[in-house]
Amino acid sequence: MPNVDLPLSELYHYKPDLTAQPDFDEFWNNAKADSKQAPLNAKAEPVNDHPLTSIRIYDVVFDGMDGTPIHGWYVVPAGDHAPGSLPVIVKYHGYNGNRGNPHELLHWASMGMAAFAIDARGQGGLTPVGAVFPQGSVSGWMTLGLLNPAEYYYRLVYIDCIRALDFVCGRQEVDASRIAVYGGSQGGGLALAAAGLDERPKLAMPYYPFLCHFRRAVEIHNSGPYAEIKNWFRRFDPEHLQEERVYRTLSYFDGINMASRVRARTLMAITLQDITCPPSTCFAVYNHLAGEKELKLYHDYGHEALPFHEEAMMRFAASYL
Repeated sequence: MPNVDLPLSELYHYKPDLTAQPDFDEFWNNAKADSKQAPLNAKAEPVNDHPLTSIRIYDVVFDGMDGTPIHGWYVVPAGDHAPGSLPVIVKYHGYNGNRGNPHELLHWASMGMAAFAIDARGQGGLTPVGAVFPQGSVSGWMTLGLLNPAEYYYRLVYIDCIRALDFVCGRQEVDASRIAVYGGSQGGGLALAAAGLDERPKLAMPYYPFLCHFRRAVEIHNSGPYAEIKNWFRRFDPEHLQEERVYRTLSYFDGINMASRVRARTLMAITLQDITCPPSTCFAVYNHLAGEKELKLYHDYGHEALPFHEEAMMRFAASYL
């Protein structure tokens, strides 16, 4: 297949400059401090009428730091578990998706692990958006609060992902020293954020992550939600007079800046035919990862399901958790 991006020989060495502002860490430390002041109020209701009997399923709701109820599924293998005996996998979903269905976590429970999947607020699940954002956005989530990092949509979403770690660490059966985070596309970007902003994940498994290397992604993507940023410029700033302000906001949420702070052992997958999250944006992340890392490269695949990679993640998790 023809290249959709730079030649592979260049991608291996593609490492653009980081865009983190001088107050990047202060910004996120303040957000996390605000989160710690807000009670989690987690509720986990057993689901007793599900046909899966080899796992215990819980319908979970916890509060975001602004009080928005965040919905999730939590599963553990059936039976009794000693305190601190189970590693745990936290899953984040793709754009406009949701927490999915409990059976989608069955393979982790079958491996003797706990697993937790949450909604991204306002997208395709039960979780409402919660916050009120400034006027001046286009359809979708990418441009809500775009001109101010403190008001940007993904600030709350990233903190929701960290509060999901708070939930699993509060479970008696979970070994908080054995936490993994993973997801594809938006979920990959959220996994990077969780591992970059919090030291508790020991493994990270993002695949073709979204929310990465924003400026290049907006310039070269051919499908998907990066178009919302272009549409914002078309609607509100056709001369791009606020371009630097926009990309300054996005820098606080950029996966390349998160990657440089990740200390978790990372397994990353990149597909070379991806026109939604172009390969160069993903290699920019991989090449900035600070910790131990492995790469799975799928030459003939795009932004699509990768069931064989699910097995690779299972093997990776089994090896290191």
